Amino acid sequence: MPPRLHLLLLLLLAALPPPAASQLGDHAAPPPPHPHPHPLRTRTGGGGGGTGSNNNVLTTALVSAASLLVVLLLYLCVAIAVRRYRAPRPGGQEEGPSLTQSSRAAAFLRRHGLNHNRPAFTYEQLRAATAGFDAGRKLGDGGFGTVYLGYLPPSGRPAAVKRLHVPPSPGPSFPSAAAAITKSFCNEVLILSALRHPHLVRLHGFCADPRALLLVYDFVPNGTLSHHLHRRGTAPQPPPLPWRTRLAMAAQIASALEYLHFAVKPHVVHRDVTSSNIFVEADMRARLGDFGLSRLLAQPDACSTATGREVVVCCTAPQGTPGYLDPDYHRSFQLTEKSDVYSFGVVVLELVTGLRPVDVRRERRDVTLADWVVSKIQIGELREVVDPPVLDESPAMMPTVEAVAELAFRCVAPDKDDRPDAREVLAELRRIQGMLPPELSSHKGS
Repeated sequence: MPPRLHLLLLLLLAALPPPAASQLGDHAAPPPPHPHPHPLRTRTGGGGGGTGSNNNVLTTALVSAASLLVVLLLYLCVAIAVRRYRAPRPGGQEEGPSLTQSSRAAAFLRRHGLNHNRPAFTYEQLRAATAGFDAGRKLGDGGFGTVYLGYLPPSGRPAAVKRLHVPPSPGPSFPSAAAAITKSFCNEVLILSALRHPHLVRLHGFCADPRALLLVYDFVPNGTLSHHLHRRGTAPQPPPLPWRTRLAMAAQIASALEYLHFAVKPHVVHRDVTSSNIFVEADMRARLGDFGLSRLLAQPDACSTATGREVVVCCTAPQGTPGYLDPDYHRSFQLTEKSDVYSFGVVVLELVTGLRPVDVRRERRDVTLADWVVSKIQIGELREVVDPPVLDESPAMMPTVEAVAELAFRCVAPDKDDRPDAREVLAELRRIQGMLPPELSSHKGS
């Protein structure tokens, strides 16, 4: 029973009249003395005293029963009022502590008109499409959810179904992981619904159900760039990526960032550009996904703007993946498109070296890949950190490798003003692709 109802019952019991003296037991005060009865009355009315006692007991029982009935009726009235208070209001809006994460998400989608932009799958449809979220269909695990292979009705088209991990909220006014994950869900639907680019993962639909929050994407069958570069795990390891493929992937992701930063209004900052969020198609083309942390740089959310091309600076708490997080953003809490450029620079260093962005087995000052490779470039020892399969391809490849490493060096500059923007990055990568030997130039990619 809720604490408020407990308190109400205690107040009602306190307001009830005290029980009759006949119910007080041995501790009741003795009745006042009566004058000695007349002998004649004693003999002729001997049963009168017992009848009066019985009447008092009956009256007390009736009063107690009536009081209990009143308490029960009041309890029922309070329970009905609480239930009505917690019930959904007309139009689907809910208020009060029973507001669930799924209903928050559904209300957000309706408020922005997003429930009409993409198919709203039912939970039963997506459960059937993934064979009951079968562990054998699992494609990967992330911080926000698990991705399963699903076959969508009615055509049986393959899709990636991400089921977000929504823990129970500890309270309506207490910040929780559930609220953060719900925000991530709404963010992806809001942003991806407006995006169209060949190197961005496409959102096909969603489901906001009390049992789960689900997102449905393109199925990209060849894993992630991280899997191809670092070749971890017990699964069959893919062969090393050729340098021409790495360079093409860098240009493809740069074109996606140029689209987000320049072609979309308001501009979009991905905020989590990592090799784990870059997915590889069967033909080895790259696509950027996972927009759960992305932000729209809309004017109402800005705290300042720069001169020249309008660069919106959004003040927000730093979020991202260790090793990829922009130090300028981490220091100033000012998010710009240049934060994505920094993260992209770390991805490019992964393409050059084949190394992880963070490795605690390295010396303390070299734990992060950006710090380590930058120090090697500064002393002219880049070859020591280039991925051996790239070094073994051909000596003619090294000028392009060095040019890409120099571009990455500029992207990971500590000060955001020293970094190129995504448009400049893409132009430089296309120029470097033009430096490839003739036999490799036909595999450029864009």
